Amino acid sequence: MNMSHLVRVTRGAIDESWHDGAVVVTHADGRRLAHAGHVDFMTFARSSCKPIQAIPTVETGALARYGLDLADLALFCASHSSEHIHTDRVQSILERIGLDASLLVCGPHPPHSREIYEEIVRKGGELTAIHSNCSGKHAGMLAYCAATGSDPATYANVAHPLQQSILTTLADLAEVPRDEIVVGVDGCGVPVHAMPLTAWGLAFAKFVRDDGAHTPAMREILKAMGLHPELVGGTKERFDTDLMRATSGRIVAKGGAEGFLMMVDTENRTSVVIKVLDGSSRAIPPIALRVLLSLDALAPTERAELEPYERPAVRNTQGIQVGEIIADFDLKRA
Repeated sequence: MNMSHLVRVTRGAIDESWHDGAVVVTHADGRRLAHAGHVDFMTFARSSCKPIQAIPTVETGALARYGLDLADLALFCASHSSEHIHTDRVQSILERIGLDASLLVCGPHPPHSREIYEEIVRKGGELTAIHSNCSGKHAGMLAYCAATGSDPATYANVAHPLQQSILTTLADLAEVPRDEIVVGVDGCGVPVHAMPLTAWGLAFAKFVRDDGAHTPAMREILKAMGLHPELVGGTKERFDTDLMRATSGRIVAKGGAEGFLMMVDTENRTSVVIKVLDGSSRAIPPIALRVLLSLDALAPTERAELEPYERPAVRNTQGIQVGEIIADFDLKRA
């Protein structure tokens, strides 16, 4: 496998580690504009796929039917930090669709937000499935069930109409036969899909096409994420949130576990997909900014706002900088 060194991690005067991976830049018309590394690498997109997983729910008309808004839709696409703005809204969504939190199969885990976790412990509270970073996605899946009358108790089953609709939608966007998409189980218990990185690039590039069958839903999803970036991630130290904030939603981004990131540039009508081979999340922000700067996709003020992510410091236990995390590669133009 011909993966490329994308990031080097320094300590003192030497490179201590490298992160290998691949990048694909795709235009809305399907052309591959640039790449780095092995672009046909088979990979799961993990939570980066959430905007695609939300499409069938939007297409049921569930938002209008249950009084859901763009903020709710942004949460359908979230890997949130379990702050009150997230968990309160998940509970509100469930109340509006008339279903109970006991149906959520995502299960609990400690919140990404340390402050929220400490608050729960201090108050003697209990972690519930609503605290899962994926609870917004699961609430959106239950909204599909409510709108279509399909069984909410089995929504995580690969044979459920929702999961079959997601698979069909993904195959359509990626132009990959359904039976060539590998289906696994995500960390939150629902089906997750693997395809070549090039196929992911094409699927996300379709979000900025004007003539697709799913265009109306995808426009709503991009608008929701761009308007409510803090609901997609969190209010503090979330790269995808901060990128959307810095660009005022012009660039929509969604991270995924095991070193995946998707970005959609709504102005230049391109997508960027990134996969870090060792699954490292620390390598993602420098790679993403290197790509965007190579594409002249960031204004100077936007770059300045994102500067802490461009060459993150490696610090010791005393907080002293002892190295850097540096993206060190060039895109190959198609």
